[in-house]
Amino acid sequence: MVGSQTLSDFSLVRGGPFQTLGRRLRGVEPRRSGLFALVLALGCWGPLVLMTWMQGGDAPRLLLRDLQVHGELLLSLPVLVASGPYIDSRLGAAARQFLRADLVGGGGRGALEALARRCTRWCDSAGVELLLLGLVIAFAWLTSPDPSRAWQVSSWGQPSLAGGWYLCVAQPLVRFLVLRWLWRGIVWAVFLLRVSRLPLRLAFTHPDQSGGLGFLAVCQASFAPVVFAVSVPVASYSFRTNAAAITESPLVYIMPQVLYAVLACLAVFAPLACFFRPLVAAKRRGDPWFSAVAAHHSREFEDRWFQKKPELPALGAPDFSSLADLGSSFMVARKMKLFPWDQRGLLAVGGAGLAPLVILLMVDRQFLAVVNQLRQSMS
Repeated sequence: MVGSQTLSDFSLVRGGPFQTLGRRLRGVEPRRSGLFALVLALGCWGPLVLMTWMQGGDAPRLLLRDLQVHGELLLSLPVLVASGPYIDSRLGAAARQFLRADLVGGGGRGALEALARRCTRWCDSAGVELLLLGLVIAFAWLTSPDPSRAWQVSSWGQPSLAGGWYLCVAQPLVRFLVLRWLWRGIVWAVFLLRVSRLPLRLAFTHPDQSGGLGFLAVCQASFAPVVFAVSVPVASYSFRTNAAAITESPLVYIMPQVLYAVLACLAVFAPLACFFRPLVAAKRRGDPWFSAVAAHHSREFEDRWFQKKPELPALGAPDFSSLADLGSSFMVARKMKLFPWDQRGLLAVGGAGLAPLVILLMVDRQFLAVVNQLRQSMS
C-alpha cells in the first residue's frame, strides 16, 4: 500500500473562482455546502416570486404553474452545488486507489502524480470559468422572452422585471453550473485516459472481474446527482410544452426522457472504455498462465487419486477443497470483463435520469394511468 501527498490533495471540485467565492462566504465547506446551495437557490427563486407579485395580474398564478422554473431553481441549482463535496470525495478516492491497490507500476507513479497536479490546475483555472460565464451571458443576451410564458412579458411587449431576472440571472447561473460540471467531467475523462496509458498492473484473477478496476464503475455512478439535476429541466420542459401527451400518448411523452437517460449512461461510463486495451492485454497474458497452473494442479490431483492408491481417506481430504477453489478462481478469471462497468452503477445513473419523470407523473396524479396505458400498449 503506497501513499501519496499529491493524490491526497487531488480535487477537481474545490478550485476555481466560483468555489473560492463560496468558500469566502463560508458556504461550500463539506458540512455547509447544503446550506450554501439552499441560500443560493432561494436567492434566485425568491426575487422572481417577488417581482411577479409586483407585476400583478395573472403573473403570480402563471409562475406558480410553471414547473420548469421551480424545478431549475429549487431542485437543479441546489443539487448542482450541494453534490460537489460528495463527488469530489469519490473522485479523489478513485484516483488514490490506483496507488493504494498498487495498480500502477513503479515507473508510472511519478507520471500519475504529475497528471494529478495538471488536472487540478485545469480545474483551478479562472480563465475556463470566465469563458463559461461569458458563454452563458452571451446566450442570455441572445435569448428572447417566451410569449407562451406570459409572466416573462410585460403589458407593452417587453421583458418583464421577473422575465429579465430569470433570463439574465437565474437561468444563466444554472447553465453555468451545468457547464462547470461538464468541464470537470471532461478533465476527469482525460485523467482516466492518461492513466490507462501508464504501465498498469492489472490482476487477471481479481474477484471484481475487472482486473482490479471495479472501483471505477462505483466512482462514475457518483455523477448521478448531476445527471438528475440536468434531467429536471428536460422533464419539466416536456411537461410544459406537451402535457396532454401524458395520457394521450405516453410513449411519445416518455421517450425524450428515456433517450436522455440512455445518453447520460453512455456519457458517464464512456471514459471507462479507455481501459479496454489494458484489460485485454491482462486477459491475454493471464489466461495461458492460469490455464497451465490449473492443468498442472489437475494432473497432480489425478495422479494422486486415480492412478495410484491414495494414502489418505477421500473424506475431508484437502486436495478436493483445493481443486474446488482452483475451479472457482478459474471461472472468475475466465469471466473477466473487458469493460469495467457495474450493473448497480448503471442503474443509479439511469434511475437519476428518469427520476424527474416519475416525480412529474406523481404530481400530476397520472402515474398509475400511464403505467396502465403502457401495459396495454405493450400487451
